[in-house]
Amino acid sequence: MKNTSFWLTVSAIATIVPLMGMSNAHAYNDLPLPPPLPKDWVPPPKPTEKSVVQGVETQTRERFAAAAGGDTNGLLSQAQAKAAGWGFVSDHFSEIDSSGSGYVRLDDVLRFISQRTPQRIMSMKAAAQSSSK
Repeated sequence: MKNTSFWLTVSAIATIVPLMGMSNAHAYNDLPLPPPLPKDWVPPPKPTEKSVVQGVETQTRERFAAAAGGDTNGLLSQAQAKAAGWGFVSDHFSEIDSSGSGYVRLDDVLRFISQRTPQRIMSMKAAAQSSSK
């Protein structure tokens, strides 16, 4: 009798334990909903090419000023760019410094960045394809 009641208890527990988790596993309505938007909320404008370019220029000016010690009209060396954590400029310094002076100006950095925009690259590829036809 003891053996039978033991196995009944074990089988009951084995049946009940998996069923306990089923209600949570299948209940998807308990996920939190995002808060409602404020009544005066206006969606932000879609980014345009001009707004993206202005944003990149603003960020570049700020990073240049921080790396050059606060002067956007000053000169920036490769060591300053590396010390400021500006790896893009540090890694491409020889390409940006086309004169080989060892320093670059903000205009040099902006010119280098603008030459590598997706729009410029796509227009160069399109021009190359049309000239090869």
